[in-house]
Amino acid sequence: MAPRMKTMFRQLLILFQRFLRMLGMAPEPPVIEGVFPSCRLALYEFMDIGPWYRNCIRNNPVTSDCLVAEVVWYKERNGVQHEFLRFDIISPDKEHTSILLADRSGSAHNQNKDATRATDTSVPTNMVAGPATPQDPIASPLTQPEGATIGSTSPDVADSASSSADESSPPAGTVTKTNGKTRQLDRRSSGLSSISHSLRRGARDGVSFAVRNSKAGSQLETECGKARRVCTLTFLERRPSANELGTLLCVSSELEPYTINGTQCYWFCGTVFEALKSIFGGVEHGIANNRKGTTHGVRLVPSKHSGVEAKNSYEIARAVLAQEIEQKRRAERQREEERQREREEHRAAQERARAAEEERQKAEERARAAEEANAKLLQELEALRARAGTS
Repeated sequence: MAPRMKTMFRQLLILFQRFLRMLGMAPEPPVIEGVFPSCRLALYEFMDIGPWYRNCIRNNPVTSDCLVAEVVWYKERNGVQHEFLRFDIISPDKEHTSILLADRSGSAHNQNKDATRATDTSVPTNMVAGPATPQDPIASPLTQPEGATIGSTSPDVADSASSSADESSPPAGTVTKTNGKTRQLDRRSSGLSSISHSLRRGARDGVSFAVRNSKAGSQLETECGKARRVCTLTFLERRPSANELGTLLCVSSELEPYTINGTQCYWFCGTVFEALKSIFGGVEHGIANNRKGTTHGVRLVPSKHSGVEAKNSYEIARAVLAQEIEQKRRAERQREEERQREREEHRAAQERARAAEEERQKAEERARAAEEANAKLLQELEALRARAGTS
């Protein structure tokens, strides 16, 4: 199906579902912070992974009921072929799906994109990047709609190196002859490899999310449609929850700083993907020679993911979180037991007060009965005296 036809079909589906919701024939998608924003939003939401996890996901128990149905690894077709991950997340009622895109880029930003991010009301001001720095030599972020930002707001692979290589040498794979011998030139590879490994800085790892069958979700679908599916991951044993996914994305983001030809978007996608396979027993479905982790067929560095390190950090983080949850449950149980004791003591005090009141009432009745008996005796005594006086 042509991209234009897909877009038209999605728009028609969105309008149809909105019409059904207006008639009360279809349920509204839930609003779950960090996973399911309002379906009425025109733009998808963007957050840096760290604040997103700590503020929206980590201590939100509802996210444990949102399950990841599928993971798709995408690779952009043009530029430096930036890579990102897509997660389709099912709502607790199993009726709705949210799209969440996650990727890594450097902390340097294009000034125009920073201005867009600063004016986006969906992004907290403390997540807005500082003054724009010179353009990152690694480029090709996901395309951003007007007024919204997506996770890869700064580049990932050197445009300047690539462009200079293209201008000064034949394309990759060009064959030339020197002294009668065939030599294959790949200046693109040598240009990229000349970038120093010492160029390290903070990573800009982000997530963009929206309800799938919504206007904002259609924007994310469009971004995915511009890229190529590298491979997918499905889960047979147990699906990860959005809460568990948030933990993995956060610890993976914090494993390594950003380096242009080392721990960039390719490394991030591979690390998260391999960790998901290891932790949850995911089954990978891919295509032969998918060239993930490369730009135009050139691998910047040997394929080195940190899936094992991410898994270890994930297990430690989940153990800490489980301990915190257990401590909270224990504290809440203690508070509930104290409240129960207070309720029982209050009930016992009420019972004692009621018994005392009943005893007081009985004493009053006995006293009244005694007074009535005394009065009756006095009356009889007076009557006897009266009879004795007349006789």
